Amino acid sequence: MSPPKLVVPKSESEKPKLLKPKENKSLLSEDYFNPDIDLPNLNNKKNPNLMFGENEKFLDPGKRYENKLNRKSEKDKNPNQFQTDQYLGDFRNNGKFVQIALRDHESPDGDLIRIMLNDKEVVSRVLLQERFKTVAIDLVMGFNKIDFVALNQGTSGPNTAEVRVFDDDGKLVGSNRWNLATGVKATYIIVKEK
Repeated sequence: MSPPKLVVPKSESEKPKLLKPKENKSLLSEDYFNPDIDLPNLNNKKNPNLMFGENEKFLDPGKRYENKLNRKSEKDKNPNQFQTDQYLGDFRNNGKFVQIALRDHESPDGDLIRIMLNDKEVVSRVLLQERFKTVAIDLVMGFNKIDFVALNQGTSGPNTAEVRVFDDDGKLVGSNRWNLATGVKATYIIVKEK
């Protein structure tokens, strides 16, 4: 058996025609540069977008750090401001514990607090940040005095915080904010009857 013959269409068997490219203007030709195009005048004082020099201003990357470095130190701040202990409120709760959520309600600047229950330290140091941190505190029968003691005023005093108290079912039972000087405290009282 012989192999099949290859059939070439008539149009392809003819001699190929060469296509001539369209004539393009050379970059170096005289017609390429059009003198009618309106180019901006860089010496024109009326066009503020193209002016550089006298009104030019650059951002100073060190400015944001300079402001932090030039703040008053904690010992130079007004010692009488925010010197009063704050009473945040009281409520009854018969659960086994309360969940306390804390955060810095202003700019996070290194505020530190201590949490005490009935004058006994529960948490020695909590750094307040933008996001809430939670602490579970077991309740005892009777009065539960929870003190939040400001250990410092951060870099931009006073010690600022937002506190939310949830019962053991996750229900919000207390919410407050404080502005405290170093050593001053904010207090919640929770009464457990059963």
